[in-house]
Amino acid sequence: MRITVSLILLAALVGCETMQVAELDPATGRFPSSTKATVVTTVDTDLDSMKALLLLPDNDFVKGQIGNIHYFDETMTLDDLEKYVVQNDLQDKIPSVRDKIGINTAYKEYRPFLWLRFDTRMDGNKKFGQFILTHPETLEDLFVVEKHFDYTWAGVNDQNTWYPMFNAIVDYIDENSQTWAPPSTAVAR
Repeated sequence: MRITVSLILLAALVGCETMQVAELDPATGRFPSSTKATVVTTVDTDLDSMKALLLLPDNDFVKGQIGNIHYFDETMTLDDLEKYVVQNDLQDKIPSVRDKIGINTAYKEYRPFLWLRFDTRMDGNKKFGQFILTHPETLEDLFVVEKHFDYTWAGVNDQNTWYPMFNAIVDYIDENSQTWAPPSTAVAR
């Protein structure tokens, strides 16, 4: 019995990849990665007018990575938004923030924000992770980036999977902002 439990624990630990919150490389202005993610959707927009608040998934890694981009004035997780709704007695106006209609309602009743969410999609046997940047007022997806979850060969980890998607988000910000620059060169353009 002890051997079985030990083997299960060992297998779980070996299968886990550690995700490190990284800083942008001062030389490149991007996160360290040798691969690229696939941009599925990109809509030209004035991001500077929407950077006051970004709503994020409940994930410390995502929050850390987005924070290290140094673009959005404030970030808030879905949990944080739910707490705000309850603490300010807004449940009648915003009954949920866990679906698209609830996010749209929160946008109208709380304050404007952009919404970054994570999703997956299947293409045959292949699973893809996606980050989707949505404008909650219209529920238009402004930006969608994805990366194949290659569990067999490359592995699903920060440098092969996550950093490339965050780099694509940095590229999108760079292309749609007049004020953003990598932290080492943070001078208004």
